[in-house]
Amino acid sequence: MSSWPLVGRERELDRLVAALAGRAGPGLVVTGPAGIGKSRLLAEARSRAEAGGAGVNWAFATPGGIPLLPFAHLLPPRVAGGELTRTLAAAAAHLAGSGALVIDDAHLLDPASAALARHLVEGTAVPVVLAVRGEGTGGWWRDLDHLVLTGLTEGDTAELLTTALGGQVESTLPARLLRLSGGNPLLLRELVAAAAFTETDGVWRLTRPVFETADLPETIAARLDRLAPAVRAAAELVALAEPVGAETLERLITPEVIAALEAERLLAALPDRRRHLVALVHPLYGEVLRATLPPLRGRDHRRKLADAVEATGARRRRDRVRIAVWRVEAGVAADPALLREAAGEASEALDHQLAGRLLQAAVEADGSFESRLALVAELPYLGDSARALDLARTLESDAPDDAARARALQARARVHLIRGQVAEARDTLASAARTTADPRVRLRLDISRASQALAVGHVAESLRLGAGILARHPGDREVLGALAVSQVRALACAGRTGDAVELAHAALDGMAGPRAELTRMALLQALALDGRIAQAIELGRSALEAEATGTAATWRAYWAHDLGQVLLLSGRPESARRWLREALALMPIHGIPANPQMWGLDALSEAETLLGDAERAGQAMARLRAALPGGFAAPRRSGSVWIRYAERGVTAAAYLAVRQGRELEEVGAPLMASWVLHEAARLGAAAVVTDDLQRLASAGQSALQALMARNAAALSRRDAVALDAVCREAAETGCVLWAAEAAATASVIHRAEGRPGSALASSTRLKDLAAMCEGASTPGLAPPPAALTRREHEVAGLAARGLSDREIAERLQLSVRTVQSHLYRIYRKLNIEDRGRLPDLLALRPGFTGHRSR
Repeated sequence: MSSWPLVGRERELDRLVAALAGRAGPGLVVTGPAGIGKSRLLAEARSRAEAGGAGVNWAFATPGGIPLLPFAHLLPPRVAGGELTRTLAAAAAHLAGSGALVIDDAHLLDPASAALARHLVEGTAVPVVLAVRGEGTGGWWRDLDHLVLTGLTEGDTAELLTTALGGQVESTLPARLLRLSGGNPLLLRELVAAAAFTETDGVWRLTRPVFETADLPETIAARLDRLAPAVRAAAELVALAEPVGAETLERLITPEVIAALEAERLLAALPDRRRHLVALVHPLYGEVLRATLPPLRGRDHRRKLADAVEATGARRRRDRVRIAVWRVEAGVAADPALLREAAGEASEALDHQLAGRLLQAAVEADGSFESRLALVAELPYLGDSARALDLARTLESDAPDDAARARALQARARVHLIRGQVAEARDTLASAARTTADPRVRLRLDISRASQALAVGHVAESLRLGAGILARHPGDREVLGALAVSQVRALACAGRTGDAVELAHAALDGMAGPRAELTRMALLQALALDGRIAQAIELGRSALEAEATGTAATWRAYWAHDLGQVLLLSGRPESARRWLREALALMPIHGIPANPQMWGLDALSEAETLLGDAERAGQAMARLRAALPGGFAAPRRSGSVWIRYAERGVTAAAYLAVRQGRELEEVGAPLMASWVLHEAARLGAAAVVTDDLQRLASAGQSALQALMARNAAALSRRDAVALDAVCREAAETGCVLWAAEAAATASVIHRAEGRPGSALASSTRLKDLAAMCEGASTPGLAPPPAALTRREHEVAGLAARGLSDREIAERLQLSVRTVQSHLYRIYRKLNIEDRGRLPDLLALRPGFTGHRSR
């Protein structure tokens, strides 16, 4: 903990160093509450001042009142004693030549020491800095300059946590610990020391409540321990239920105990337009009380709370969930219908752990078809898809009618899909369709088939099924809402981005709840692929801000996943990597089909490659390849192209991109085909892919797809004027990395063709744009010298990475003699004698040194 950095205090440090160096007024008072970091700040300021040549003495004031004791180590023995005025004068004279003086906890100084400090400030040139607890307005120092220390911000907290844990932290963790600590650095250190963390996919998360019994801060534990038993029991009730309605509290606690809670200043009223709500005055009290609650007393409290909230009418939806949870945790029988309803709400909020517990209790209570069917849907999220499959098969034989059997088959198909068994999932849905003649059940099955087709990457099939359903049910908003997520995403991948955005807005009109949330995520993707990058980023960021205080981490994971995709498309790989890592760490991978994971891992491998971390890029791609089931057609594939480039060069990457583009066209995803082909163009194979990109763009609605085609055409023609236009358009679209690459290549071509003014203009744009690309490193940002052909540049790049002639020949499928001939021409064109200078001349960046280094 002592190695934590000092964050958010640079201005305060500058002011303190100036004071200690004698460049400020006669005295400076540092104020703030206990634990705010006054001593730590002063110690850092002392180190910096001494490093600059200033001398600094330090005095600690302590309670006790022994005259001049804080200064005893700074004064010779003969100074102490005698008449006070002469003593102070002698002490001041001794200290005057020894440098600045820092007095920590100056509010505790004995009268003689306080008089000496005041004499030094008012009667000498000694720089004096005082640290005083509180506001510092009540002592003799009240008229001196004050430096008021405030609490940490959320950004400060994030920086401290990242340093303390040694890596990225879950995005909501800083805000949570800031709320608990109140911005107090000392309390934050206690919280982090008490908590248990785990790292998943490079992201640190809490693994249990902040406190266990043995980890409690002493001051909080001491205050709660002195409460009368009845008062502590009442505080425990509030901790379990907060925020709790005042009416409920009055049913459980006597007026005298409520008065005692208020007298102890433990309760706070919360603003609410409809109800009087009460909570504990500080969130730490709730954390501590829940951590120390004895199990039997906790069961009794929960039973009482369930009865009381039920007696008040349970008017809010969340109340039903709370009643069900309290009854289950109290070991009290609950109505299975209530448990299923509560589980449904928990599942909609993506709290699958809670939903699974509630449904298991419902199954144990009644064993009904409905309870078991609901449990089938939740078990995969809990990592038990095998049990879900067995239970679904049992339900098929237990089904009371054809409609129920179709529902059981539909549930089994979903489990097959989650397990990566694509053929079994398709066959099971087909069997379900043959089982029933009920049009409502068949409609649900058709909607499931459309969603299933998209989930396995078969975009054209999903659109065909969806179009048929919508044609048979025109104007049916329920059908539109059920299809919206799959169809908006499918339309976007197919290049019909305008239709996708229009469909999303139509579906969202009047829609609410989880379905609306998922539709808005699909809209984000459609906006991005249409070229409205800024709108997509704003939608994602505002959604994550709204979810920051929510209880379901999985909602944040889905939003983080989609926002990370858009940020990467915009050319901000560092921001994208942060959100993608968090998404992969939080997603309930066990309970969803492979599609989101495929998108996330491919994008993460691309981000890592752009940032020069070849090792992590390879790990992400290896994980994707291991997890990709047979029959899945992953729509996003640009990460694999970048990995192939890093491993084997541009020719191999171009071949891969062309093959994958063809595959994506076959499944009905021409925009995604354009995306992967455009990556090949950016890597140096524009001539190979330009015709296909232009053909695909001409059939689509996406401005982004059209921009890809124009960029490739300009690159293939080496048309600097066209590249300047692409640069401007890409920047306006929000794709700053594409814009920077276009500017870099345009600058080289302008210079080679004798237009120095145009080259300078392009270079200036490149400098501005590259600063926005968060450290991305691509070949397009360092285009080949104009004298080299593209093949020569490829050979030179591999040679600059340290590959031998034979290794280059194997990668490019050339003979060794051909490689040597290329190198001979390269040396002559660049006027060098060997490959030693190639890295400097090619401006080779760390991100493209292959897998030999990170």
